[in-house]
Amino acid sequence: MFERMTTDARAVIARLPRLAQAADRREMTLWDLATALPAPSGNTAALWHTPTAEPPPAAEPLAAESRTAGTVPPRSVSGAAPGLRFDREARAVLEQALRVALEERAEHIGTEHLLAALLRTGPPDVVAWLAARRATAEAVDALLARLGGGPGVERLPAEPSRADRRNWRRATERAHGGQRNPHPLATVAVVLTVMVVSFVLCVWGP
Repeated sequence: MFERMTTDARAVIARLPRLAQAADRREMTLWDLATALPAPSGNTAALWHTPTAEPPPAAEPLAAESRTAGTVPPRSVSGAAPGLRFDREARAVLEQALRVALEERAEHIGTEHLLAALLRTGPPDVVAWLAARRATAEAVDALLARLGGGPGVERLPAEPSRADRRNWRRATERAHGGQRNPHPLATVAVVLTVMVVSFVLCVWGP
């Protein structure tokens, strides 16, 4: 999963350990993820603004830093610092982000997929905090529609291998019920066949 994250999405994950440690916790939570998401770069950058509302208590000490941190990759394959782990709810959101990306037929997991997953599965207080920053479910759905599964301004840190592309394609097909996207030439052939059959029936009758 993490190998398919864009550099911007990895930067979000890389901020979580500092937020958890600042709150003296051994687990990274949904609040950490919510606080790390607002950033001036990436596909979701245009959504964010700073309201008068207070930052979430779980991540207040580093809320400002999280918005300006650089794109530092995670220090482990899980995206967490040694000794830290995601709590159950945070893991569920990351899994949902993968499903969102597959449903969108995207070839990456970007900040838009993390945000969409958080809005769709997060508790009401987290969703309300994000909505106060203009990151509403409607705004994210519109963003996903505009991107159409494309990478937008975000990029993968490295070109996926052939095996990784094959595995991702299979996962996408499973997410869509095993259905493949029809090849454009196959679609044209079907349309032409239907037109020819219709013409023959019109000329010679049933």
